[in-house]
Amino acid sequence: MSSSSARHPKVGKLRPTQIVSQHGPGAIVDLPELSVVIAGIDEWKVKGSDRIIEPRLEAFLKASSLFRPPRPSPAAFGGVPAYVFPEWLVCPVGKCRLLAPKESFQWVGPPVGEFRCPRDDRHSGKTRVSAFPARFMTACPKGHLDDFPWHRWVHVEDEGHCSGPLRLDDEGRSGSVNDLVVSCERCDANRRMGGVFERGKLQDCSGRRPWLGPSDYEAACGEDPRVVLRGASNAYFSVTASALSIPPYSDPIQMAIAPYLDTLVKLSTVDRIEQAAELDLLGDLLLNYSPEELLAAARGEVTEIERLRPDEYRAFLDPPEPAQPPHEFEVRRIDTPSGTEAGKLATVRAATRLREVRALRGFTRIEAGIDVGDLADVAKLDIDVAPLGPKNVTWRPAVELRGEGIFLSLDEQALNRWEERPEIASRARELSVKFDEHQAGRSDDATQWRPFPGMRYILLHTLAHALIRRLCLDAGYSSSALRERIYSASGDDPMAGLLIYTASSDSEGSLGGLVDQAKPDRFGAVLVEALQDAQLCAQDPLCGADELSGAVGLNGAACHACLLLAETSCEASNRFLDRAVLVETLGRFGRWYFRGA
Repeated sequence: MSSSSARHPKVGKLRPTQIVSQHGPGAIVDLPELSVVIAGIDEWKVKGSDRIIEPRLEAFLKASSLFRPPRPSPAAFGGVPAYVFPEWLVCPVGKCRLLAPKESFQWVGPPVGEFRCPRDDRHSGKTRVSAFPARFMTACPKGHLDDFPWHRWVHVEDEGHCSGPLRLDDEGRSGSVNDLVVSCERCDANRRMGGVFERGKLQDCSGRRPWLGPSDYEAACGEDPRVVLRGASNAYFSVTASALSIPPYSDPIQMAIAPYLDTLVKLSTVDRIEQAAELDLLGDLLLNYSPEELLAAARGEVTEIERLRPDEYRAFLDPPEPAQPPHEFEVRRIDTPSGTEAGKLATVRAATRLREVRALRGFTRIEAGIDVGDLADVAKLDIDVAPLGPKNVTWRPAVELRGEGIFLSLDEQALNRWEERPEIASRARELSVKFDEHQAGRSDDATQWRPFPGMRYILLHTLAHALIRRLCLDAGYSSSALRERIYSASGDDPMAGLLIYTASSDSEGSLGGLVDQAKPDRFGAVLVEALQDAQLCAQDPLCGADELSGAVGLNGAACHACLLLAETSCEASNRFLDRAVLVETLGRFGRWYFRGA
């Protein structure tokens, strides 16, 4: 093992997509013997070869660049760094149960990689007893994270002045948190953990940000901390953004220049590019492209962009002529299927090759916040997005995924007539009120609220879910392998389309089974069967009467038996769904688009 590996031992594995979507900076990762928090991106050792080129997404995020998570190297320090957290550990032996900071335990490096309790005299003859991380920690809505204040909790009467050794005993009577007792071995103070999750039990957040360093604190937080379990789902919500590569940025030259982009942007003439090539600064680029092509590609930057999807929507409606592989946007025009239901469609496209770049913007804790969607400036929303690193670090972690998909758009005139119907207008007002109530529960400032996405979004979103559930039976993919991308807007630049696609870093992203379903004879049958499936639900009549719409109330006839999908497939957290906008359901009439419109 090299000296670098000894100082920075490898303790676990994560896939790049996991880092961007679930376990980015600030996230707690439970390992077999340890618990760690992923370090800020200022500690990541990224290289030029890890750079991902997607100018539209960079401009959208106002990021200087995008990089893949660093990969480990056998000869030097690599991979994604992390810090031990929580820093308080517990000995599992009943006679010991030492509760103390990690410095009180003995660290045993790889291949073992664990902390061991030093009090062998209390282990009943056992040796090499492994300690485990304490399960409690504190967090606040501003993203701060800290160890649970054990001394202050047990020494509540003397305000934590005693610093004696602690122990954490589990009486094991009921399995509840009240069975856990913290006690001090010096002053005999003890206190149960019952009620620890109640709001107001702890005051004054410390402002600690352990992913930015063990001693990083943000002053004047002003929030009361909440006690959360180490593996709780509300301890980390990633905020991501994604973009599809569309012309001209889907050209292969964009992929080729990625490792050399920083050099190319400094070269303003053809002569300078040739000189750089002679100095071996551009690899073998000039073997495949002319200096003029390299210069034009390097200058093709997007300076500012507020929304990503309108350009993608137009690219699907009017795709370029078929390009030679490996062009990253290969879309074919497909004839619209025949039939009454398919007559409400405007276009169908088969995307034989797609490239999606997904980047991590930040994260939240306690509350997931209102869906950010494709709003560029997250500061416009009243959510506390915690930083991935110091302010001077302007790049973002990202992954690139490739796959295939089916795009379709609805007939705009038929859709406008549907939206103008009294039943739909009334339903829109009802859901708009519920959406405002949902946002009011998270923010008192109405200027920060987002507008209701509209009934056309609910129609497109519901249709996407119905098609995904049907396609997974015919296309050879699991439902969690399919994703949706909704294109919805009213006004001067309307959109009414959806993309169902696969996006994977492995071979499953290009099996071809999904594109085969876009053929007119097949897709017509898929659409009819999806609508037939939506007519009835195993939970009817409760589901059909909107009785299972959830606590938020933003769904109509939708439940796990008929419409809901895996979190990885849905872009709106399984909200804004209603089978009644597609077809007639039990208990709801007059809302459907495909039948009776």
